[in-house]
Amino acid sequence: MPQYLRQMSTVRVFSMEQDRSRPSASLHTIRGFDAAYGSVYLDGLVNEAGVGFNQELSAVEQVEVLKGPSSMLFGQAPLGGLINLVSKRPREDAFLKVTASTGSWNLMESTVDANALLNAAGTLLGRINLTYRDADSFVRNAGINRIFVAPAITWRQRDHDSPISPIPAYGTVLPGIVSIPDDFAINNAGSQRVVNNRDRIQAGYIFDNRFSEALNFSQTLRYTRRKEYWNRWMFAAGFIDADGNYSDEPTDTIGRYFYGPYNATDKDFAVDSRFTGKFRIGGITHEWLGGIDYRQNRSTYFSAGDYDSTHFPLNIANPDYDEVYDTSFVQGAPGGSKAHQTGIYLQDHLKFGDFATLTLGGRYDWAEASGQKDDAFSPRIGATVKLATGVNAYASWSKSFLPQLYSQQVVGFDADGNPIGGPVPPERGKNIELGVKFAPDGARLSGSLAIYQLTRQNVTTSDPVYLGFSVVTGEQRARGVEAEMQWQPINGLSLNFAYTFTDAKVTKDNFFSVGAPLSNVPRHNIGAFAQYEVQDGPLAGLGATLGVSYNSRRNGDIYSVNPDGSVLLWLPAYTLVDAGLTYRGDGWGLQLTVANLFDERYFPDTGGIDRVTPGNPRNWRLTLSRTF
Repeated sequence: MPQYLRQMSTVRVFSMEQDRSRPSASLHTIRGFDAAYGSVYLDGLVNEAGVGFNQELSAVEQVEVLKGPSSMLFGQAPLGGLINLVSKRPREDAFLKVTASTGSWNLMESTVDANALLNAAGTLLGRINLTYRDADSFVRNAGINRIFVAPAITWRQRDHDSPISPIPAYGTVLPGIVSIPDDFAINNAGSQRVVNNRDRIQAGYIFDNRFSEALNFSQTLRYTRRKEYWNRWMFAAGFIDADGNYSDEPTDTIGRYFYGPYNATDKDFAVDSRFTGKFRIGGITHEWLGGIDYRQNRSTYFSAGDYDSTHFPLNIANPDYDEVYDTSFVQGAPGGSKAHQTGIYLQDHLKFGDFATLTLGGRYDWAEASGQKDDAFSPRIGATVKLATGVNAYASWSKSFLPQLYSQQVVGFDADGNPIGGPVPPERGKNIELGVKFAPDGARLSGSLAIYQLTRQNVTTSDPVYLGFSVVTGEQRARGVEAEMQWQPINGLSLNFAYTFTDAKVTKDNFFSVGAPLSNVPRHNIGAFAQYEVQDGPLAGLGATLGVSYNSRRNGDIYSVNPDGSVLLWLPAYTLVDAGLTYRGDGWGLQLTVANLFDERYFPDTGGIDRVTPGNPRNWRLTLSRTF
């Protein structure tokens, strides 16, 4: 990542080798906005646009979380920030690392990471990552099964899962007729078990050529083909009364929607080509870059379902998970889309000695999807000033343009009542940010403080009824403060602390209540992580980790906020504690981690009144590794 991008954005980098014991954290939102769709990048290219985060982390070297106006360099990303995954690449040293893991819910996992020199001159290198994972879930009738193969230039992944479905708010975070346990399954078992199969192939390359000290060219290209199939995927939809009719009021019987069968084939192509250079005029150093990026998506699908929840009742106290579904009312229709976008960008980063910097840039985008054409210019300006050695203040202002090529909203229904999708207007945004970063030379303490205001228009929210469709919000605004600190008081001990305050709400809309807090965004978030490893003596290599995270209460259903601002569904605040023990020595490694140590019952997010996701109860993982 360029140093000038680090100066202008709040960046967190997690090494996957060093931080495997780090407590699991939700990456659903960055600065109050969803970061799962269209905000996850792999090696600087959007990772399957329109698809939720699903990258296998065993093939990832590190995770970069960029908070701020980084979209100009990486393409069309929301202003709140993005997640860039850096894949493992061939290295100059030969090694072989093998791990075997077991843990909660019958976890069985093994990985192989092999790197070798492929010729005597050492100019040809190769690396391959292999992963096999099979596990049940804390929710009944659910589980995962993954096979992942990642040579240096090709990724292949196969998932055969039985996913969980969220549970109703009534009976969990709201009073209900019957209490619903966390492991309650919405989906049936046996031959009626939900299936969700995904096969994905990715091929690509990263090319760099340095012509001289003043000029460099780089290109990243990736092609992805994804085939997805699901069937018998059930989602809660209200309740059923004693007469078999739908009811908004809680009863002892849940109504369910039936999703499936669904077949889809997506083909994504993305390429980003850029020149970078450096020159000096009149005592000012210019670090410039200019490039062009292009992406294309072609998709075909067949989607079916039965959205009459009275056809699939499920008694909470005595659920019959072996009942054969009546699919006589299931109806579906084919569909497809083709979308592409082209963007050109230019940036100049001016350095005035070691005292100040000025960054000027912009990009112009053209996009087309489903016959809708959009184009716009997005400028960016930022500056940093040195306050003292190792202490810099910065400020930035930027606008963004995000064609939502891979989202559709319901614009009507066919003769059979199936939803008809239509294009979504592009998202526009503005961001203002001020901050201070400090990392004095030789000091063991570093950190940052940032304040920002982020406004976005035409933000998409998942449709609570029709899976795969979106609802568009007029305008949303997030204001916040972020503080982070890293301290190494002694060798072997590292302490990390982070606090975030976020005020995120709807500011303009004809459907949602103006002033409604955005769903799943805590006002206060606190995280602390400590890691210690004995440096010498007979216990050298023995380590321990401890992580604590706190999330304040969150609005769980933006659709149910009343005009007076009263919120129907508050997800309660929660505190999680994770802990671990590690040992490294003579090429061997042993790691034991326990997540949610005190078995806190919590609900990290929700898709509405019928779709509350229970958090993982206490679980453990034991991993043995050997490096050759």
